[in-house]
Amino acid sequence: MKRSFFAALVAVVLALVGCVAVVLYVKGADTRALAGQRAVRVLVVHKLIPAGTTGQQIHDGGYTETVTVPATTVPVDALSDLDAQLLTLAVTSDQQPRQLLLRGAFDSPTVHSGGLTIPDGMLAVSVSMRVPAQVGGYVQPGTDVAVFDTFNLAEGKGRVPAGDGLASSHDYNQATRLLLPKVQVLAIGGRGTPGAATAPQPAASGATGGGGLGSSSGGGQSDTAEVLVTVAVTQDQAQRLVLAAQTGALYLALLGNGADVRPGDGIDNYSLFQ
Repeated sequence: MKRSFFAALVAVVLALVGCVAVVLYVKGADTRALAGQRAVRVLVVHKLIPAGTTGQQIHDGGYTETVTVPATTVPVDALSDLDAQLLTLAVTSDQQPRQLLLRGAFDSPTVHSGGLTIPDGMLAVSVSMRVPAQVGGYVQPGTDVAVFDTFNLAEGKGRVPAGDGLASSHDYNQATRLLLPKVQVLAIGGRGTPGAATAPQPAASGATGGGGLGSSSGGGQSDTAEVLVTVAVTQDQAQRLVLAAQTGALYLALLGNGADVRPGDGIDNYSLFQ
């Protein structure tokens, strides 16, 4: 009888020791994954944050979660919390799930623009583009771009758009010209559409994505996926951009330091290889 009692007691003790060992192992997973690296805590978007949402609404609405990642994978403006200043500001574009929440995503909210910060005296115009047309996803809010337009030529009228988009016909001659030499990108993506950086893989968690901090395109986008690009323009530029979007195909070009972009006659099918 005593032998059975002691055997049962030993079994219980061993079970408890095993449970404690498992708990300690799990708690040490993050530490082992980050061994030899400095770890930091950052905010990652948990659910879609629409443009115009204030920091206070983000804080109160459970829009973010905190994860631990290696410091070497985190941009300098990544947030670990929402300070008092950010609580009064608003995000200027949609923040997608699994995206790092960056300080640069916030600016002063404007009543008449739904939270999108527009330079004084300018208009915000959105056009739809395929991923390759917006430089494979490397266009980011705040960058300067040139806008090119490809269109069908009106027969016998020089390099004047025919106005029928890119309708397919062997008789059509097409041309590409510089439309706008320099405009500022205000936002990428509309409400609920892809177009944001993905967060790096956090240690011992189920977060997805890794490193794609140089790209604004989501991981599942194909070359045919379309993304809304919003730019700051004058009235004259807005008219040109809207008409071009309706009658041709737009392409963006990121402007490097010292880029010399000048309007000209462009090229057509006949001058392509001249």
